[in-house]
Amino acid sequence: MKQGVIILLFLTVSGCSFLFKEPGRPPKIDGVPVPDSKRLLYIQNVRNNTYSPGMHTRLTQMIMEEIDRRGRFITTREKTLAKYRLYAEIVHYQKVGDLMDLADQHITSELFVVTRVEIIEAETGVKIPMERSEIPGRVHFSTQIGYRESELEAQNRLLRVMALRIAEEAERAWYYSLSGVLN
Repeated sequence: MKQGVIILLFLTVSGCSFLFKEPGRPPKIDGVPVPDSKRLLYIQNVRNNTYSPGMHTRLTQMIMEEIDRRGRFITTREKTLAKYRLYAEIVHYQKVGDLMDLADQHITSELFVVTRVEIIEAETGVKIPMERSEIPGRVHFSTQIGYRESELEAQNRLLRVMALRIAEEAERAWYYSLSGVLN
């Protein structure tokens, strides 16, 4: 009975700390956590310079979700509070048929997207150098064979991958700019 109470108490205490902790660990430079004031990021709505409608709004949402999930930045919707601003623009979208049947109908297709990204320090307006300023993405899909999905479902899959890549590139550039290490 006594052991049961101790185990129950331990589970209760560990559960509370699990539920109320910050999502993700704040990054550290030389063992010192980066202060929250240097982690504030404003994510500008993604611009769309292609013929594919609606991709930019879904990509914006997915970037926000991915950055929040990773927990290295603290996102804010108040532009004046942010220390950094992330800008992205879809500059190329292409759908190409890959495999064709005997009647010259596309069986599989490929989606290719290029997104231009930059992260800027809000106070000075200085661009933080990134390894890649244009991030490509590519997926294959089919409405007829294998794992069947529509173009919209394939776009969503592609945009999730793009959001992950954008978050990684932005975090890497930001971290290197703070630590003074050249990427």
